Amino acid sequence: MNAEPWSDRITRGGLVDLHAESIRRFGGDASPDAQEGCLDRSLGAAWNAELYNSEPDAISGLCFAGCLLFYLIMNHCFVDGNKRVAWAACMECLRTLGLTLNATDEEAEQYCLSVIRRDVKNATDVSRWLAPKLEAFAE
Repeated sequence: MNAEPWSDRITRGGLVDLHAESIRRFGGDASPDAQEGCLDRSLGAAWNAELYNSEPDAISGLCFAGCLLFYLIMNHCFVDGNKRVAWAACMECLRTLGLTLNATDEEAEQYCLSVIRRDVKNATDVSRWLAPKLEAFAE
């Protein structure tokens, strides 16, 4: 059994795999090593936000997905591809909840850029942006 309570949604190894896949598909520096402890710190911060900051009527796991996007972008764990891996990780977490997002690639890119520019001030604000765009995941 894994000690990490978020492991049913995503793991550190899963983040490394998503990073490798995003670099393979879209280019960039393929250095696989994240900063020491950065992925674990990002996962832990997102989990704590889920536990302590979720809206009362929010979908369980939505805060975690949104905060993970925020922390992976802001913590800059990898040399390259941080916004891409953050978006992919968020989408993977939503997929485990049976959800996806109705957003264009342009909207996703612009939102991730707004996070890095610090237009998004709080990690929990991400889930508020995600919520109206949620749809059931169709396999």
